[in-house]
Amino acid sequence: MIRILIFVLSAILIVGAISLFASLDSHITGEVFGWKFDAHPGWIIGGLFFLLFVVGYLTHFIKNLLAMPAKIRASEREARRTRGVAALTRGLEAVAAGDAPGAVHHAKIARNHLDDVALTRLLTAQAAQISGDETTARDSFSGMLEAPETEFLGLKGLFLQAMKAGDQKAAQGFAERAFRLRPNARWAFDSVFDLGLDRGAWRETREAVAQARRNNVLPAENADRATAALLTADAYAASLSGDQKNALEEAKAALKLAPGFTPAALLAARLFAENGKPGKAAKTIEAAFSVAPHPALIKAYDVLYADEAVEKRADLLRKLSDKNSASREAILLKARADNLTGDWAGAISALEPLLAQAPTAAEFSLIADAVAGREGVDAARVWLERAANAPRDPRPGADGEFHFTREGWAQMVREYMQHQRLAPPPLEEISLGMSADEIKLLIAPPIVDAGPDEEPAPVDAPSIPQVEPATNPGDDAPVAAAEDDDDHIHNDEEAERAAAAARIVS
Repeated sequence: MIRILIFVLSAILIVGAISLFASLDSHITGEVFGWKFDAHPGWIIGGLFFLLFVVGYLTHFIKNLLAMPAKIRASEREARRTRGVAALTRGLEAVAAGDAPGAVHHAKIARNHLDDVALTRLLTAQAAQISGDETTARDSFSGMLEAPETEFLGLKGLFLQAMKAGDQKAAQGFAERAFRLRPNARWAFDSVFDLGLDRGAWRETREAVAQARRNNVLPAENADRATAALLTADAYAASLSGDQKNALEEAKAALKLAPGFTPAALLAARLFAENGKPGKAAKTIEAAFSVAPHPALIKAYDVLYADEAVEKRADLLRKLSDKNSASREAILLKARADNLTGDWAGAISALEPLLAQAPTAAEFSLIADAVAGREGVDAARVWLERAANAPRDPRPGADGEFHFTREGWAQMVREYMQHQRLAPPPLEEISLGMSADEIKLLIAPPIVDAGPDEEPAPVDAPSIPQVEPATNPGDDAPVAAAEDDDDHIHNDEEAERAAAAARIVS
């Protein structure tokens, strides 16, 4: 609208000026370069306007004529760029399809038609990779480092090449540079994290975890668990090297981030006890047990109070079990306390539900003690045999210690960070639970012999077959009597075997 208004106003102004000069009744006389003229002002003004129009047109024509070579070159560049982009697109499609010859062909066309080398280096590198030309791929990825817009992609390509070649030192350098360049890139963090764990660089890996948390690469709870596990691994290393003070500080720092991390609690409790602070050691164990019960904590608690009287030890075990009363470990603690105080029935009653839920050697050993206390050693033999053949607790540290190699700590850090556990669960159930009938049969009270005036207690034993002597009218009596004696001998042997089986079952 504004341009139209300007045009209309300009036309009105020109027409008005021409009309004004045309209405003048006079002549303009002058001399230019020896040429004299005498004309009406209207003609002179009109001629000036015409001259200006011709000059403007000629100027525009000449300018376009002079700019034509540049326009032709620009048109050719655009056509080349269009062909190059098309080749780049087809080349990336060929890489995705695994067509190595096609990818190499289109990469060459793209390089010839595109002036921006950075756009073609990635395609060239990928085409070289799938065709097996690692040297060309490495050169292309290295060239990408020169341009800021392709540096990150080049670093990733060089990292993958180094990992494929087994050069972890070079891979570590590329991963760390990429992580500094893009701290929010998950693959860069994962690479730095995994390589740090593989080298046992616990402190450097903690710094990477902290940076990943700041950039929202890791959730806060995962970062806290990873940091706690890394601090604990560092604490155990410090303890082995004799730096007990630093080990205790790192274990305490780990427990602030993850109060239920058993390895940290076990180390801190041991160091507290060695420093003459059994109260702090007990509180550390109790706090960890309330969050995540573990057999190692129970063993440490036993060692802490090994010199106490039986009654007090039982009370302390019950106190610890109350910290997490619904857990399997708490039930085992109660059974142990009952065994210490001679409450055999209470121990058996507590252990019965556990025997039906994949029992381990711990359950069988405890119930063997309870049965031996109530019925005697002979009655407990069946439970001792089961304890000897039962699987042990598969969890790390179930024996009361956490002595891991570097690979073991690395696996624990990964598991605890991702899943809040010390190790992956077993693929299969460690053992089958016992049926209720089997449990009742094996823990039944012993059979008491009947008195002379009492009927004997019934025994659930196999029935003894009664063998009738074969009779033959034609046989002599002495032969029949001998056969009858043989039958009685066989029956007595079977009766003895049945009675023995009944005693074993009882």
